Amino acid sequence: MATKMILILTVELGLIFINIAASSTRDRLAGEIVPVRAEQSGTYNNYAAARAIDLNWDTGSGTAADQDGNLWLRLTLDKLHCVSQVIEYSADTSTYQTWTCSDTQCTCTGNYCSIYSLTVSTTGTLPDNLPSVTDCKYGDIVQLNRMGYWFSIHEMAVVGKQVQQHL
Repeated sequence: MATKMILILTVELGLIFINIAASSTRDRLAGEIVPVRAEQSGTYNNYAAARAIDLNWDTGSGTAADQDGNLWLRLTLDKLHCVSQVIEYSADTSTYQTWTCSDTQCTCTGNYCSIYSLTVSTTGTLPDNLPSVTDCKYGDIVQLNRMGYWFSIHEMAVVGKQVQQHL
């Protein structure tokens, strides 16, 4: 009889925990850039790319390979920004990877960095009158690539600054 009571108590506590977690949302970071669109190479198990940027800790995207075997998640920004960091979070709200960008590349610290790459690029040509920077990368596209098979992103944040062009 005591075993059954403990099991019921455990299940009830588990339900309370799940309900609390399901209602939590991620707060935006200082300097966070809000993407206008999220896309991925393919969708795994109906987990849309937009779920990686919906501020909901209880959801996540599922990225599958495209017909050529490529795996990527792409975020489109509203305009040209200078991206300094991209942070990927785990389901438990901890930081999974942090990408820090310079004017030439973005480097990773965290989990499984060797099988991922991140690029910041632009859909057009960069204007000639941009200030010279070393602590961020200009672009309006942020793309995370992975080698291997499908992957999931629970939350992703892009941090940077708006571009101030010299006249």
